[in-house]
Amino acid sequence: MRRAVAFWTLLALGLALAQGGPPNLSPEMRQRFEAYRPVFDLVTTIGLMEELDKQRGLAFTKAQAQRLLPILRDLQNRPDLKPAEAARILGTIEDAILTPAQLKWMDETILKRREEARQRQGQGAQAGGPQAPGGRGGLFQAIAQGKPYNPFKEQPRAAENLKNLISLLSKR
Repeated sequence: MRRAVAFWTLLALGLALAQGGPPNLSPEMRQRFEAYRPVFDLVTTIGLMEELDKQRGLAFTKAQAQRLLPILRDLQNRPDLKPAEAARILGTIEDAILTPAQLKWMDETILKRREEARQRQGQGAQAGGPQAPGGRGGLFQAIAQGKPYNPFKEQPRAAENLKNLISLLSKR
């Protein structure tokens, strides 16, 4: 259940960014938040990987696990995750590690969940707007102040998802 809440929070954040970012922000701040989209996308991808592995015919192979583990361990240890680094890492995962069938499942699942989040938002379920990952302003504050931020260290749910995925893949 906690994973679902964290995933929905990230989707709501992504939706807010897609609609121009959090309300009442200057154009400059909106631009800063938009620049972090690769970080949000990477967190979402990592968050779905354990579920992907449970899908029939889509489980990670030993070779995929061996290629993913150094990347995932690096994410776990970085003090900061810049958008350009997140985009590069996401590109490597999508272009060089995941299969077309795995990518298709990921894309379809993300689109489905974003649509569900939009519907809930339209029903007033998101009154007051989405909360920042990591609690009270963690990412928003880091972006606004230009401080280092790694959601895989500072956001408990993202850190747990990453830890669980590393544990799962280490057994291959």
